[in-house]
Amino acid sequence: MRQLEVALIGAGLIARFHLDAWIGAGAAVRVYSHDGRAAELAREFGARAVNSLDEALDGADAVDICTPTGTHRDIALAAMARGVGVVCEKPLAATTAEAEEIVDASERSGVRLYPAHDVRFAPAFARLHDVVASGGIGRGTVARFQFSAYHPRPWTASVPARSGGILTDQLLHGADLAYWVFGEVVRVYARYQGEIAAPAPQGQVATGTVVLTHASGAISQVVSRWTATPKPPVRVAFHVSGTGGSVSYDSEWPQEVRVADGEAGGFGYAGPSVFATEMREFAQAFLGGPEPRLGARDALAAVRITQAAAESAWTGRAVELPVKGAA
Repeated sequence: MRQLEVALIGAGLIARFHLDAWIGAGAAVRVYSHDGRAAELAREFGARAVNSLDEALDGADAVDICTPTGTHRDIALAAMARGVGVVCEKPLAATTAEAEEIVDASERSGVRLYPAHDVRFAPAFARLHDVVASGGIGRGTVARFQFSAYHPRPWTASVPARSGGILTDQLLHGADLAYWVFGEVVRVYARYQGEIAAPAPQGQVATGTVVLTHASGAISQVVSRWTATPKPPVRVAFHVSGTGGSVSYDSEWPQEVRVADGEAGGFGYAGPSVFATEMREFAQAFLGGPEPRLGARDALAAVRITQAAAESAWTGRAVELPVKGAA
């Protein structure tokens, strides 16, 4: 099988995770970043740095967009115009209109578009989806998803709360999972606590809560928190109930112990990186293998839900999201 050629755009933290995963998947990667950091990142991982977006796209099979959200549209459309497949870090776009434009361009051109919603690739959430989809808990009725992590100041330093803040950033993970498990969302009601100034101050905290009504009649609640300090670390949890049972998970529960050279190396989940699993599925798809577990329409649904959450939080009213064929 030939080697996949990937153009990685951006050189921040997420780009670092993606680059490591692409190399692990066997891809040849060239890196471009307008801020001049591409050379250092590429050198660290044995990749190749290039000097422009045009050079990055030339001869690439796929582009991986790891730049600020407001730049996603232009990079994605430029890639599709050249027949280059697109992987895009979440969210797909800053607005629903831009997300629709990107997805429409993908469907018109036939160029693949895969959103990088890394949480879908975590074993616990993949297992949850399989259990619910197979009827393991009967008909799904209600779910609660929780996420908490240190406030990502480098990502939100110039983003005001009016843009949605945590509702359009971290909460997207829970919204995407709720959509994956229970299907289309027809009503969104959200609350936001914690102002994000521009630039964001050190130690900023925020909480976003959203209640989603699904076309199936199921109800999901997603609670996301930005914490003021890196400890405790990232926490994810869920509890999903159905007519025939329930399923729960909490990352704070005791995990496996990884042992090396006869000494305990510390406590922590010892499974594969979500980024490694994610990029491996994308790489296989670009090389003619099976489609990954999410696609362009999933990215659009996530943006629609989180944009509706931002609108609901600022207006204090629920937002309806009509779905064709929904009751």
